[in-house]
Amino acid sequence: MDEKLARSREALIHALGRQSAFWGMGKTAGEMYAALYLSIEPLSLEELAGRLNVTKGNISIAIRQLEQIGMVKRSWQKGDRRVFFEAETDFWKIAYSVLALRHKPEFDQSFALVEESAQLAAQADPSAERDSTMDRLKSLQECYRLLDSVVGVTLSMTPDKLKALVEMISLLIPNKKV
Repeated sequence: MDEKLARSREALIHALGRQSAFWGMGKTAGEMYAALYLSIEPLSLEELAGRLNVTKGNISIAIRQLEQIGMVKRSWQKGDRRVFFEAETDFWKIAYSVLALRHKPEFDQSFALVEESAQLAAQADPSAERDSTMDRLKSLQECYRLLDSVVGVTLSMTPDKLKALVEMISLLIPNKKV
């Protein structure tokens, strides 16, 4: 492999590993996705472990995470009993899948807890501290409702329509490109 191409692959593996760790999925999941994304052919768990120099156990855990959110899919090769994996390359599909899988349970639970917090604060004796707490909780509830609406609208659209909407909105914002 060309040295510059190899360095390019290593840079992407490092970048997506960092990004994945930041979002709480662990470095290995991002590195695996990068390796699969750049691979022309589907890869087995053993091949991934070898390319990334990690244990097959780490690969196995990370691959389940990636499958669950739709970033990778399984494939089989005729005459081979091993399972192979390939990356989903449509990032709009991935974003849609992540929002669909993670949005509702987390938002619903957070909304309920913030609502409970607001109800408890409302029952407190009147004071400047209570008023401040209530103002902040109302602001948080408003933000959550807005985010919930945005995600709800997003999930009601196909990835192609969502992409078109984002591109259209970007025209309204000067000096911003999508």
